[in-house]
Amino acid sequence: MEKNLKLLTEKMKSRKWDAFLVPRCDMFSGEEVPENEERLKFITNFSGSAGYAIISAKSELKSAIFSDGRYQLQLKKEVNSKCFNTFNGGFKEVCLFLNNNKNILKKVVIDPWLLTLSEYKFLQNIMKDTNTSFEFINKNVIDEVWLNKPLKIDNKIFKLPIKYTGETVNSKINRLKKVIENYNCDFYILFNPTGLSWLLNIRGRDLKHTPISRSFCIVSKQKEIHVFTNNNNFQKIFKKDKDIQFSNYEYLSTFLEKYKNKNFMIDSKVLPMRIFNYLEKNELKFKYISCPVDQFKTNKNSCELKGFKNAHLKDGFAILKLLFWFEKNVYFKNLTEMKVSQKLLEIRSLEKTFVCESFSTISAFGSNGAIIHYKVDNSSNKTIDRDGLYLIDTGAHYLDGTTDTTRTLLVGKADTEMIENYTLVLKGHIAIASAVFPNVTKGRDIDALARLALWSKGKDYAHGTGHGVGSVLSVHEGPISISKTSECVIENGMVISNEPGYYRNGKYGIRIENLEVVSKHNLKKSKNFFLHFENLTRVPLELKLINKKMLTKFEIDWVNEYHQKVFKDLSKFIETDYEELLFFLQRKTTPI
Repeated sequence: MEKNLKLLTEKMKSRKWDAFLVPRCDMFSGEEVPENEERLKFITNFSGSAGYAIISAKSELKSAIFSDGRYQLQLKKEVNSKCFNTFNGGFKEVCLFLNNNKNILKKVVIDPWLLTLSEYKFLQNIMKDTNTSFEFINKNVIDEVWLNKPLKIDNKIFKLPIKYTGETVNSKINRLKKVIENYNCDFYILFNPTGLSWLLNIRGRDLKHTPISRSFCIVSKQKEIHVFTNNNNFQKIFKKDKDIQFSNYEYLSTFLEKYKNKNFMIDSKVLPMRIFNYLEKNELKFKYISCPVDQFKTNKNSCELKGFKNAHLKDGFAILKLLFWFEKNVYFKNLTEMKVSQKLLEIRSLEKTFVCESFSTISAFGSNGAIIHYKVDNSSNKTIDRDGLYLIDTGAHYLDGTTDTTRTLLVGKADTEMIENYTLVLKGHIAIASAVFPNVTKGRDIDALARLALWSKGKDYAHGTGHGVGSVLSVHEGPISISKTSECVIENGMVISNEPGYYRNGKYGIRIENLEVVSKHNLKKSKNFFLHFENLTRVPLELKLINKKMLTKFEIDWVNEYHQKVFKDLSKFIETDYEELLFFLQRKTTPI
């Protein structure tokens, strides 16, 4: 890492640049980034999924790296403090850092593919009273010093059948056409690969865990679609569709030149500055909107919800088999974090509708569990060979739906504090799972329910309580969230996670996560429209970590009813000659 940083700063000095902004993203602002575009990791060694760095070429100012509360322990572990100062924060804190150092960092360089229009406007506003200049570069300078880049893999694209999507491509395009017409525009620039994949009912394997094609498109009010992609497989799939055209990314500027008198809709939150610069260069007219496709795909139809339920039954059975295997083998003291996650992938792969994992499994024993988004590697891979807590956060994509589940397992004996903290987290989980709320409720209004039990003991956790989940798309689907700051309105048909936790630095981590469907709630003698959560996940809780005395009767009943559902649904998958697994399931779901 130090060598990489030195090569970069030497390049910067030779060009008289003071600072270089390095976001942890690709041109699509996606959470998952291809290995050959992990520029932040290359230059800092930080492997988290969210962050920024300011690389300083000035000797009087150390470079800086920023990430949120989930990654503070990881920053300290992975990033060399001799080279970087670490900060808790996001893009706002990056901008404030530049403003605070405006007398040193006077020329800041930016890759316009990696900064969105809204981010740049925010940066400009904070820096408006400074003499700092910003320069957009045509080629990312990190790519110039990254000599041994991993090769990019051109993966397949496949159509998702109507039995899984529940809506035709034509129907989806008609919905988008109406939005374009309502805004009195001619085109919408859909710069969102998950949105494109949803719109065209296709999935791809450009990324390891997000089954999309990293492409974007421009949709006209005449329902014509021009896809910009570097994947030749697109044309093979849509060769019979005359209204769908294809070009390489490089053709975009030429394409826009043809439509100088037309009106474009754009979403500034995802549109890169490079494309906005093309719009300005061609003097095109545009209107700002929030991506309508995001709204379309977050409210799942009945076919998608059926698929989610089926996927969770399949995945619940896979995890049950893992738990059975884990219990039989853990006391031989030869299991490692890697071995457990590999075993789960092996089990899931036996299911013919399995597509891929929905993220890298977090397999964390003991102190590694306190690292909220821990990612095991050869150097950190713990052997599960002593008393402690083992946390596994895992998910999968099947052709019919997506899963995301976290369980905390007891290995050996637990102390009183572990049991108390697990039970506090469980109380928060139940509070969310059983919540009833009006249909205009925002994520921030619900978040406190998950934290009340922990707060009563002076404890908390440094991450949100829930995130949206796409239907065989991104497992983290925005803008849905439950968090202290979430402005998202929770709506009927959304799929969202419920995952409070607690983390004891240097000791262990606890998290309990199920996925929930937002559903209508019928209240007697009330005409008002209320909602509640309907559970999807079918995986047993860790009974040995529950202190029944800390639970109310309602909470005890909830645990028992949940386990009844788990037993009823998973026992159907167990063949009659597999009695040992059935007895295991009975024991894991016995009433408390």
